Amino acid sequence: MAKIIGIDLGTTTSLVSYLKNGKPEIIPNKLGKRLTDSVVGVDKYGTIIVGEEAKRILNGTKIEEIKRSMGTNKIVKLGDKEYSPEEISAEILKKLKEEAEDFLGEEIDEAVITVPAMFNSIQKAATIKAGELAGLKVERIISEPTAAAMAYGIENMEKYQKILVYDFGGGTFDVSILELDDGILDVIATSGDNYLGGKDIDEILIKNISAKIKNDVEKIKLKLEVEEAKKRLSTLMGTDIIVPELNIDYELKREKFEELISPLVNKTIDFIDKALSSTKLKREDINVVLLVGGTTRIPLVQETLKKIFGSKVKKFTDPQEAVALGAGVQAGIKSSEISSEDGLIITDICNYSLGVASIGEYQGIIMPDTFSVIIPKNSNLPCTKSDTYCTAVDDQTSVNIKVYQGENKLVYENLFLSEFRVEGIPKNKAGAEAIEITFGYNINDILTVEAKILSTGVTKSIKIELNNKNKENSDKKGSTYKNSSYYSDYKIIMEMAEDKMSKLSETNREKVSNLLEKMKEMLVSENKEELDKLDSTLTDLLFEV
Repeated sequence: MAKIIGIDLGTTTSLVSYLKNGKPEIIPNKLGKRLTDSVVGVDKYGTIIVGEEAKRILNGTKIEEIKRSMGTNKIVKLGDKEYSPEEISAEILKKLKEEAEDFLGEEIDEAVITVPAMFNSIQKAATIKAGELAGLKVERIISEPTAAAMAYGIENMEKYQKILVYDFGGGTFDVSILELDDGILDVIATSGDNYLGGKDIDEILIKNISAKIKNDVEKIKLKLEVEEAKKRLSTLMGTDIIVPELNIDYELKREKFEELISPLVNKTIDFIDKALSSTKLKREDINVVLLVGGTTRIPLVQETLKKIFGSKVKKFTDPQEAVALGAGVQAGIKSSEISSEDGLIITDICNYSLGVASIGEYQGIIMPDTFSVIIPKNSNLPCTKSDTYCTAVDDQTSVNIKVYQGENKLVYENLFLSEFRVEGIPKNKAGAEAIEITFGYNINDILTVEAKILSTGVTKSIKIELNNKNKENSDKKGSTYKNSSYYSDYKIIMEMAEDKMSKLSETNREKVSNLLEKMKEMLVSENKEELDKLDSTLTDLLFEV
């Protein structure tokens, strides 16, 4: 069978691995380095370049940290061309694919790619699309903490353990809790933040050192020095940050560094406790804590975790390689290079709640478009769950079932997945007719939704492939409205409307809610003309009430 590679597609750096003699190995790039910078640029000849060479560009013709934009409608400019986040990520994946082919001496067309545990379905689908644009069939998407646990578990399968993976990378933070028992790796809880990572520490340092940065070139120069200083502080008690052309000569002591970043470190501990509480576990129930990601090299991070978990804290030889090594293990299982007897079996969970739009209570008031959860976050997969809903008005004969993914109380803050209409409800008084909605969600990210009119037995159902790159509904609604290029133009009026909602009459509250929903749809579709009309209508309504 052809070789399958494992890829850690990171925010700041990426790695590629393969299986050699039953063990995962990192493939070095042409520079002999095991890490490749996740940076895409254009040189003076108009050629796309990836990695360290692109990172050193100072004139702005480069894209960094594109992973944070995956699954959004954002368009970035590189040279004189525009690209989607998937297309930029594809350039990084092409580079990794080429490095692997040169190293292994054979053509590679299949890969296992890792993503943050908190990536939603659209972000996962965008990653699959990026792989395909790079000429890779994506055999499987696995979460980064799970991959790291696999790298550990393949060597430690002999005893039962509860593992907490603390993954503090360049752009994201994840915590996952897993049970390892006789070769079965069971994911039981996840938590984290897709916008918390080492780059946020860099930004804190940059702001502290100089608030007088005039342009992007100056910021890039300072950022490069800050990144190196951060690394030096892992072994030194102090270091100098010197940028002569910016008149910066700054002494940074570790004590000051730790004071600046402690709020971020404390935030990661909150996510640990959140994951533990979701499974009713206590800190002392954890047997092993795995440190993953380059940011875990920071002494304050290690010391904070050791105060909580003591000697249970374990370090990989290189925490930045753990995820890629785990992806290599999964690639070996997929290619049968690791036998089923020697390999690991992964069971997974639902990383986000799944449910429907309904009329419900929000901030003490009854309003439409509240999110009713049917499958809660961290439910074991596969799973099937049901809930029953009643008609809202007299003589109601039909209902739209709108399906969402997320954790927010209002549906328009969540990710819209799909909808379908159920007809044929017998005419009756409000609340007299009931519809049972059943969700079935499997390990292949396929969600089946069935609605059954209980009085007649009539059913209707749909199937949603959550990782389907062609899912038309992914661009229609949901949390991506905040990524619109026009969002800042309407943010104030929208926030004002949301603040006033609880004080309005039921009639006006419904009007405002509908206008907000339409504005969010138009933001996603970048319809400026319609947005201006809705903005005017909403402004007038708010002043009237």
